[in-house]
Amino acid sequence: MTKLIERSWYQQRWWNFWLLPMSGLFFLLSHARRLWLTQVIKAKKNNAIPVVVIGNINVGGTGKTPLTCRLVELLNQQGIKVGIISRGYGSHAPYYPYALAKGESATIVGDEPKLLRDRLDCPVVIGSDRNEAIKLLSEQGIDLILSDDGLQHYKMARDYEVVVLDATRKLGNGWLLPAGPLREGAWRLNKVNAIVENGPKGSSSMSITATAWVNAKTHKRKPLNYFDGKQLHAVAGIGNPQRFFSTLADLNVEHVDHVFVDHHHFIKSDLKLADGFSDQLVMTEKDWVKCAEFADESMWYLEISACLDDQLENKLLKDLTALVKAS
Repeated sequence: MTKLIERSWYQQRWWNFWLLPMSGLFFLLSHARRLWLTQVIKAKKNNAIPVVVIGNINVGGTGKTPLTCRLVELLNQQGIKVGIISRGYGSHAPYYPYALAKGESATIVGDEPKLLRDRLDCPVVIGSDRNEAIKLLSEQGIDLILSDDGLQHYKMARDYEVVVLDATRKLGNGWLLPAGPLREGAWRLNKVNAIVENGPKGSSSMSITATAWVNAKTHKRKPLNYFDGKQLHAVAGIGNPQRFFSTLADLNVEHVDHVFVDHHHFIKSDLKLADGFSDQLVMTEKDWVKCAEFADESMWYLEISACLDDQLENKLLKDLTALVKAS
């Protein structure tokens, strides 16, 4: 039932109109919460370091993590030291807020924080209390803070907001949860500083580009045509697995899909898929970080990077650099 409802969000099927009363209740509760936190309590910053939120208004994967990676790379090139805060969904840290060390298990720190910490080698702090996470991160000598998600975390003051949209699915049927995929109405897009549409290259402001195949055990890199015309098992436990499977099709890879829920906690038996069809398995980098401890040489992940169009890249660099200088 859950999967049917989710599919109807983006396929313009209206049979779940019976959920609209619950969406009305969701609106009342979320609107009251937003007013309380923004008009009554009013979040206050606890230091001068600029805080930039990278989030979305709909559920599911939109490409926030690749964008975060790209922004860190671009800002580092400008000599700006960046730190990242994240809720750490699925983590089991000994305490919170928790500053990640490089190479820690995804079971302890969560999949996305581990990916960001290991790939970027920049300070990352996790914790449900974003203000406490900011306080700890500010002790790392950084110039700017990126919040991976947290657009609706109104207890956290912010200086700049970026919303990432899937260029194909956009806002789906336009309804709030649970009748639709939206956490907040489309009006919210008018309040943010930048909107990034993630989709096909040349027609969107951001595209996700595959860069290499990486062996999950040895870390050996292979070119994108390495599996051209071959048969593979494809595993995905991300918010929008179809994007990964479409990329495999574009790479001329014949594959069998194995879909797991977003943030699935993989165990070794999940990946015992070798059969007469194929003895090779591919996955996303986000999934690999949760499987690294028991991966073998028959497993590979697809390394990806975000590519921004010149106009968006220049805008973000100009705006974020100005924030740092002003602080």
